[in-house]
Parts: sequence; structure tokens; C-alpha cells
Amino acid sequence: MEWVNVRSALLVTLSFFCILFNSSNVRAEWIIETVDSSVDVGEFSSLALDSYANPHISYFNNPDYDLKYASFNGGAWQIETVDSEGMVGEQTSLALDSSGNPYISYVDENYGSADFKYARFNGSNWQIQKVDTSGDVGWQSSLKLDKNGSPHISYMTGLSYDLKYAFFNGGAWQIETVDGESLSDDVGWNTSLALDKEGNPHISYYDFTHGALKYASFNGSGWQVETVDDTSPDTGRETSLALDSKGNPHISYCDFTNRALKYATFDGSWAIETVESSEWGAEDTSIALDTSGNPHISYIGIISVNPSTSYGLRYASFDGSTWKIETVDSSDVKSSSTSLVLDADGRPHISYYAGVLGNLRYAFLSSSLPTTTTTALGTTTTTTITPRCPVEELYGNDSEETELLRYLRDNVLSKTLEGQELIRLYYEWSPVIVKAMENDEQFRQEVKEMIEGILEVIK
Repeated sequence: MEWVNVRSALLVTLSFFCILFNSSNVRAEWIIETVDSSVDVGEFSSLALDSYANPHISYFNNPDYDLKYASFNGGAWQIETVDSEGMVGEQTSLALDSSGNPYISYVDENYGSADFKYARFNGSNWQIQKVDTSGDVGWQSSLKLDKNGSPHISYMTGLSYDLKYAFFNGGAWQIETVDGESLSDDVGWNTSLALDKEGNPHISYYDFTHGALKYASFNGSGWQVETVDDTSPDTGRETSLALDSKGNPHISYCDFTNRALKYATFDGSWAIETVESSEWGAEDTSIALDTSGNPHISYIGIISVNPSTSYGLRYASFDGSTWKIETVDSSDVKSSSTSLVLDADGRPHISYYAGVLGNLRYAFLSSSLPTTTTTALGTTTTTTITPRCPVEELYGNDSEETELLRYLRDNVLSKTLEGQELIRLYYEWSPVIVKAMENDEQFRQEVKEMIEGILEVIK
């Protein structure tokens, strides 16, 4: 049998998806996966996307007190333990360099006197070092890489509750206290760091002593610290910060006094609004901005209290005029960190902690009319939606047709970066396409005709 070359395979597969995705039967919906089904893992998750929009997640293994890392390679999740020495892995923050290599900041509890640690993957192995060992440090960290790939991290000390900032200058870590010189002040909680175009750090955080949201920015020579919101006795918790193209800050946070999710932005002066106010409030916010500078926020909300307290993963998006709020996942979601990233098409991706026994979950929104998306064949990820692809739905798991297309996937498409991207996007779209096939027999027949056309070209 003579196989088509890579270029022909890509063209054939692209034609299939171009036709398929222009069908009005396919609709946007949330796809939810259980990434790590081990018991009591997934707290303190932090999410990043690589250049192919593949998700990477750092998180905490509670039973073993280990730092774990999961990455999706286009076909399946790869899970590994990064650090298992001592009591490590809480309060992670993840960033990827330009090559897609992960960097993670986290806490080493060190049996009562926490050290601040940092792990970096150099392309072949993990390199781990201690950033700060001054005593009970590294809590609630936030990590970003500048354009040169150098790490910058904000974090809190656990003894004096100060806000600290560390950056690596290429030879050593430089550490300074940003806020908290007064021994009577407990500041530096819930830090979130962003870097502007010049690489200057900006940090949002919670002032526990005064129950206020604060913001610190470095102007190139010194820190400017200001109070953003102190309008209620307990506002400013669970902060998350993003900078727009002009360098203006956008902050999501929680007002515990008024049980509200709030949003603050600065453009000459601070503008503050309540995104959602409910009887039960909001926790664990994460913010991202789309290409228009509009905010998107993931958070945990209590969705019911009868017969017991029930949490849900919520998502709020602003379209320039109004907020749209929806529940993404209401199945055994835990009150723990959420981490939100938008891909190049503006689609949200969220990592979070959920499940009766506590697992790492990942959710993303498929788009109804993708612009730069396409993919390939078969599915191996475990999701809350039945993990079937259109080929297996039509022909069965062990059929000649399915095996033929698997060969195309494994021996042709997977050999190039373009083909790997097609594979990843096919996994992503399979549940949506199968659902449309189940609801519309004519659409099912159209898909079958297209697949049979591809099979003929391959043969």
C-alpha cells in the first residue's frame, strides 16, 4: 500500500475539518477532563498554554506532599512528580519559556520553617533550587518570565506577612521587601504578578490588617504602593492581575464583606465594579484579558447550601458592554485555586480542583466557528464527556477504517508540528462533533461521506 505524503495528508485532513467546522450543527460548549484521578491531588494548580495551545499544569499532591506537573502532548496527558523531597509542592505558580519548558515556584514546608523553591526544566531534566531560606517564606507566589526568560516572583513571608519580590539576574537571586516594613501590618496575601513591556513588575495583593486591595508597581527606579479598594471591612482577597497593551492594570478579587466578585481597572484613575454579588459570594479568582483588553474571570462560587454546601466553577466574561456569567462545572468542585488562560483565539482554558475524592480537572471552551483550528484522529484523554471520536462512532473501535486512520495519525501526521496540531485539535473537537452527529442524522451521513472520501484518498 502506498501512503500519501505529509503534505497531502495535511491537505486532506484540513479539507475535512474546514467543511465540518462550517456546519451549523457544531456549537460551542465546555469540555471537561479529569487530568489526574489520584486521590486528593490538584490543589494550588497553575495553568499555562504552549505555542500550540497545549495545556501544562503544576499542582500539589496532598497525600504525599509532592509537587506534580501534567502536560498534554497533543494526544495524551503526561504526568510526573517534579519534587518529592520533604514536604513540598504547595501554592504553585507555573510559567513556560519560549521553547515551552516549564518553570514552577512553590513552597517547601521544611517541617515548620518553609523555604521558597523554584524548579526549572531545561529540556532534558529538572533543576531545583531554593530562592529564599530566610524563614517561613514563599507563600502564595506568582511567577512570570520576562522576554529574556528570566524569572520574576512575588510571594509572602509567613512570619511577618510581608510582600516580597525576587528576580534572577542571570547569576543570583535578588530579593527585596515591597510592602510590610511595619511589624504591625499583615500585608502581602494573595499575590499576583504581571510584567509590563519593559519587564517592570506589577503586583496586586491583599492587606489583611486593613482589609483592603493594594497594588504595587515598579517604575524602573522605585516601588509605588497604593490602596485600590478599602470600601468595605474585608475586600481584596483572592486577587489576580493582568496588564493590557497600554500597561494598565486589571484586577479581579473578592469582597468578603458583601459576598461579591469585583473587578478594578486603572486608566488614569481606578474604576471599580461588582461583577457578581450573591448570597454566598466568590473565591479563588483568576483573570485574563482578550485581544480587545476585555476581562475574563474564573472563580469558585457556592451554588447551593441545601442539603449541604456545593461549590461550582464559574466563568465571567465581558464583551465591552455587559458581563456574561455561567457555571462551567457544578460536579463536586472544591474551594481551591482556579487558573485561567486564554488561547490565541480567545477561548478560555481553566485548571481547578474537583471530584468527590479530590482530583485535578481541566476545562476549555470549544468555539463554534474556529479561525485557526483543525486536528486529527482518535482520542485517549479521559473526559466527563464520553471519549469518542467521529471515526470510532461510525465504524467502531477495532474496524479496518479506524485502524487505517490511526495509521495516518501515528505514522504521517504525528511526524510534523503541523500534523501534531491537527491531532490535538481533533481530540478537542471530537466530543462536540459526536454530539452533533447524535442529534442530526443528516449531519451524521455528511460526516461519514467525508471520512470515506479521506479513506479513498489514503488507499
